[in-house]
Amino acid sequence: MRKEEIFKRYLLFIIGLFVNSLGICFIIKADLGSSPISSLPYTISLKSPISLGTLTFILNLFLIAGQMLILKKDFKQREWLQLPISVLFGVFIDLSMWMIGWIQPDMYVMKLVILVIGCAILGLGVSLEVIANVVMLSGEAFVQAISMKKKKEFGLVKICFDSSLMILAIVLSLILYGAVLGVREGTIVAAFLVGMFTRYYNKRLAFLNRYLGESSQQTSGPEPITANDNRHFVITIAREYGSGGREIGKCLAERFGIPYYDRELIDMVAKEKGMSNMEVASREQNIPSHLLYEMIMQDFTAPLERSLSQDDALFVAQSRIIRKLASEGSCIIIGRCADYVLRDFKNCFKVFVHADYESKLHRIINDYKEDETKAHEELKRVDHGRANHYKTYTGHTWDDASNYDLCVNSSLFSIKECSELIGKIVERKFHLEQQSSTIQ
Repeated sequence: MRKEEIFKRYLLFIIGLFVNSLGICFIIKADLGSSPISSLPYTISLKSPISLGTLTFILNLFLIAGQMLILKKDFKQREWLQLPISVLFGVFIDLSMWMIGWIQPDMYVMKLVILVIGCAILGLGVSLEVIANVVMLSGEAFVQAISMKKKKEFGLVKICFDSSLMILAIVLSLILYGAVLGVREGTIVAAFLVGMFTRYYNKRLAFLNRYLGESSQQTSGPEPITANDNRHFVITIAREYGSGGREIGKCLAERFGIPYYDRELIDMVAKEKGMSNMEVASREQNIPSHLLYEMIMQDFTAPLERSLSQDDALFVAQSRIIRKLASEGSCIIIGRCADYVLRDFKNCFKVFVHADYESKLHRIINDYKEDETKAHEELKRVDHGRANHYKTYTGHTWDDASNYDLCVNSSLFSIKECSELIGKIVERKFHLEQQSSTIQ
């Protein structure tokens, strides 16, 4: 990175660090407990002459030492930056406590309002740190170290880590004060809400990457893809289940004599990640949409490429493979958010194939040989999974026509007619002459 970009990133990180500390202090001022990561130092600070900021710094020192013990030789030199950042974070916390010292809510409703405001501010701070993408705070870095060594989901380790801090805070509170202080319902609420707010901000603040000097969002891979020549193109096909998008893709691959990638991507990702094909197939494009999963299991505290969430890792690996294939030559790519992954590739033609319910149901039963009762369930489940996966990783709506160059209703045409229609438009767009030989 250029010095200017490095400066911008660290400046944004420091701003995020201050916002982070302000959010923590708002949560504490709600008087309904503290955030999980602050529960231990906050509980000790209640009847201690040592400030909350200083106690937070001491906790971070222990977490840095813990990372060194866990990672050993894998503890990178850049991680020492956590030390001055921890000092600055402690100063910001004490400064924030002084700034909002006047906040003393009496009514329970007002306490709840301040708690939610604090979670929103803390989520914003975490998001700014994620976008800056320079170094992690000691708490998240400690969790990531355990996840890396134990090969466990970041979300599960984070739950265990936060729970351990809260339990330790409760035990210390009982020993020191004879009552539970510092850990209340607000601590649990913060554990859930902060992740939701961070996810919200991560998508809506992605434009900051342009200011920082990057041409694309967090999910982007290497440098923008460029075609080898004017005849090098890629067709991406997003499709509703049962619409025949896969069959249309195969027809187009035969028409142009170019590679076709669908289930083949599962094999490539499985090989790269050292996973079974079945495991990859069961997880890809199948992000659970229930609220509990979104709030806990996803890792919102690191850019996708550094996240230890299994789903994030699969998406990044798949995106990297898609971009590699697109850089090597003309091809057809089915699904997998390929239209978004290749959004900076000039010679990419993006297609969405849809159909009416009865047409899709007929194809699923007759062509895919699915049981009629199960076909109704699968039709709803698969499309819901694809839509949720697309929303999670792109921030856009899967079936929104504005995401694509062409939308085709396969209820009105046969598979062959749809492929003919798309093929002619592609030929015209890229000034191609239909040939039987492979287009490179």
